[in-house]
Amino acid sequence: MNKRAFLEGFFTASAVAFGGHFMWRRLQTTDSLIVAENPGPVLPQTGEAPPASFQFTPIEIEQTQPAAGIPSPVPTLAANDLQATPVGSSATTPEGIRINSLSDRQVDAYLRKIRNFDAIFASDIYLDPKYEAVLLKTTRHLANVESYMGHGNFNLMSFDEMLQAGRNFSRIGEFEKDELDFLEEIFFANPHRYGFFGKKVSLDITDAIPRKDVAKIPNSGHFLLKGESLNLYNKLVADIGDQLILTSGVRSNVKQMHLFLAKTIEANGNLSRASRSLAPPGHSFHGVGDFDIGKIGFGARNFTSDFSSTEEYRKIARLGYVDIRYPTDNLFGVRFEPWHIKLG
Repeated sequence: MNKRAFLEGFFTASAVAFGGHFMWRRLQTTDSLIVAENPGPVLPQTGEAPPASFQFTPIEIEQTQPAAGIPSPVPTLAANDLQATPVGSSATTPEGIRINSLSDRQVDAYLRKIRNFDAIFASDIYLDPKYEAVLLKTTRHLANVESYMGHGNFNLMSFDEMLQAGRNFSRIGEFEKDELDFLEEIFFANPHRYGFFGKKVSLDITDAIPRKDVAKIPNSGHFLLKGESLNLYNKLVADIGDQLILTSGVRSNVKQMHLFLAKTIEANGNLSRASRSLAPPGHSFHGVGDFDIGKIGFGARNFTSDFSSTEEYRKIARLGYVDIRYPTDNLFGVRFEPWHIKLG
């Protein structure tokens, strides 16, 4: 395939997408997270079912602190390692990853993944099935915390506050050792292993967001950091109009953990697929000022590429002072997110 044609094209997400109903049904079952619902997943590379010998590649999450920044790509890559190579349009990314020696095949493989973010690829990395029970148990527990403490409070809740809530409220229940070990392993694991290349912005699982530093946005249930983040949001509303809404603001490590674990369940244990749609905990810029916007009445489509077709987004594009965190064909292994406003 012509490289320029591929770069200029846009692939819609292909089959094998599971909806939210799948996630919550999965929470109530004991089926293996790596057993496909269909006879076999369709591989977007070929559009065909995999051979009978096709096997998912489970990994063991290691309790290892990742190196600072984004790891350098492996100089020589095997075919099944292509998902671990970030690419871009210049010889060196802002994070210092050199890409000028990548082949057309490697570029195509990377772009195909983020453009087909909700598809299953042969080289995707799955959570080791031994973690299935604790994944389901911990995700239920976090959902219980959010339900009892309230959505807004949960957005700001620190890890220590989560532990205290579990100890103090019998309807939540204390977090057990296996849950805490799992949360730490997920937080400190290096997501480069499964294809996410964003910067780690929170190095400690117990990092907290001071309540005095945030402002609640009326009619949203969300908070923004005072200063640059709040000022930018207010300016956007003034320049674009009152149809613009805040759909997600500040998110703590606990909130991001819950979102990522739920997305992993929704993705049937596929960590690569989950991370193409949602930053792993510790890597979300929502913790340091980024926020999501949408259009009133647009519903769930605010979190799809459809938002880029709205008049609100066109106005944003004309303003000139707004950047989005994950543009098309970005270097982070993440889908296009036209709703995600970048700070700094």
